[in-house]
Amino acid sequence: MGSKTSVTDHADTRSLMTDITFEELRPEQISGLLGRWAQEDPDSKAFILRRIKPRTRFILIGVAAMLLLLVVAFFDHALIAPAGTRTAISLIINPVPKPTRVSLPLLQDPVGLVAVVMTLLAPVLFAVQVSAIREFNSTNKRNIAYRVRDLAPARDKIDREIKLANDRFSRIGRREASAVILLLSAAASAVIDYLFRKWGLFLDWNKTDLSGSTWKSRVYAGWWANPDSHLVLAIALWALGCYFFYFIMKQIWMGAVFAIYINKVTKCKFGVSPTMTANTDGFWGLSPVRRFMLATYSSALGHTVMVVGILVIWLPFNAFTIVMVTAVTIINSTEVIYPTIVGHVGAHEEKRLFVQHILDNAKCPTPTKDEVAQIGEVWARPVLPIRVRSTLTTVTVSLLFPFFLAVVSRLLGG
Repeated sequence: MGSKTSVTDHADTRSLMTDITFEELRPEQISGLLGRWAQEDPDSKAFILRRIKPRTRFILIGVAAMLLLLVVAFFDHALIAPAGTRTAISLIINPVPKPTRVSLPLLQDPVGLVAVVMTLLAPVLFAVQVSAIREFNSTNKRNIAYRVRDLAPARDKIDREIKLANDRFSRIGRREASAVILLLSAAASAVIDYLFRKWGLFLDWNKTDLSGSTWKSRVYAGWWANPDSHLVLAIALWALGCYFFYFIMKQIWMGAVFAIYINKVTKCKFGVSPTMTANTDGFWGLSPVRRFMLATYSSALGHTVMVVGILVIWLPFNAFTIVMVTAVTIINSTEVIYPTIVGHVGAHEEKRLFVQHILDNAKCPTPTKDEVAQIGEVWARPVLPIRVRSTLTTVTVSLLFPFFLAVVSRLLGG
């Protein structure tokens, strides 16, 4: 009779393990371009952008936009400097006393090129983050299969957090929210363009004998995106600014939603959880987490270089520079530090739980040599699927590079 009860209990346990399932997170609901347009039928006659993966979609958009910008600049005579005209960069490196004309064409404007490339690359990294978040729940459940039944008491709470996160993702993707974000993006891009006209370009990097006002007016007059002489390119730069701000706002919002979700489910022992049984993907089951972290680090570094280039090199150093550089530094550092800390806490907790699992299933009260060796291997494994050096490098650049460049700009300008 006791044996029959034992068999039934094991059957119930297997059933419980099979029945515990969690819905996937749906960050793609943030935007149609990020996957909300996905078609179930691959042979659908829907518009081609709806039938390809978001990452590929943004790569194609970026390549097309870059080629179009270069073609327009070529026909608008803004791609390279006219013969006999010095560029702003060449005058900064090798100045002459009083140049009569200054040119700043697209291919000889390093800040502009970095800004354009990073603007078009940012949504690609955003799509990688979305893809990784979408795989988080299924990857976690697979990695903790040995203890998934222990989540039964917290199942309702985890389901509730998943629903809240998905509702928030959908809210970001609603037409009303998207329209507001688009208007804010257009306004932010217009403000930056206004500051270019008002304060000029490379003002603090003037090494000629020209006055500051004369220098900035001549550089701006020869700039490839000057609306007075290159209206189409000026509109294109404004549109690129809208594109950048639109997706960066949604990316920050998505990151906040995911951070809240991770914080909540980690308390339910469903945080970042490496597999402790087999290294199936080379990163102990954390390949999606690795993709997310690499995309986050790359995005933070790229945004830092681009924004600092605009605020510190293009624009003059002033109180606005200090405020904006500080804000960018705080945001980018938080983007890197917080997920790293949360991931470390979750992975460390998973190691502890697996060691406890080994001890609970030990045949003797005292662990055998094999069990001690297995426990040692668990603690020796990397906590996260990315080197600490990468995190420290990203944080260091995000914290120090903006202020270092601001000081250099100020000293040169002085």
